[in-house]
Amino acid sequence: MMRRVKPAMGALTLAAFMLAVGAGRQARALTVPDKPIVRIAEVEIDPAQIEEYKTYLREEIAASVAREPGVLSLSAVAIAGQPASIRLLEVYASDAAYQAHLRTPHFLKYKQGTADMVRSLRLIETEPVMLCAKGGGSYC
Repeated sequence: MMRRVKPAMGALTLAAFMLAVGAGRQARALTVPDKPIVRIAEVEIDPAQIEEYKTYLREEIAASVAREPGVLSLSAVAIAGQPASIRLLEVYASDAAYQAHLRTPHFLKYKQGTADMVRSLRLIETEPVMLCAKGGGSYC
C-alpha cells in the first residue's frame, strides 16, 4: 500500500496564487491593446491644385500603410461633386503610433509639399465604437 504525502496546504496555495497572478498579468498584456486613435480630417484644397495634391496624398497613404505597422488604415475620399473637399479617415494602433507617423519622412514630405495647397484643415477626434475590416483585426 502506497502512502500519499500531502504537501503543506499553505505552500501549495501560495504557489497556485503566484502562478495565477503571473498568468493574469501575461494575459492582460496580450489581450488589452493600446486604445486605437481614430481621426477624421476635413481638408479643403485649392481647386487649381487638386491633382497635384492627390499625387502627394496617394504617395503618403501608400507609404504609411506599407511601412508603418501602427498605421492600421488610411482612407481618402472627396465629397461628391466637390473634388477639392477631401475627407480622411485615419486609424492608428495607439497614440504612440500616431506620434511616430507624424515624424516619418513620407508624412513630412506630404505636409511640406502640400502646405500651399491646403486652404483649411480640421481634425476631428473620435471615440471608436466598432472598427472592422476584411481580414479581421483585433478590434473587429
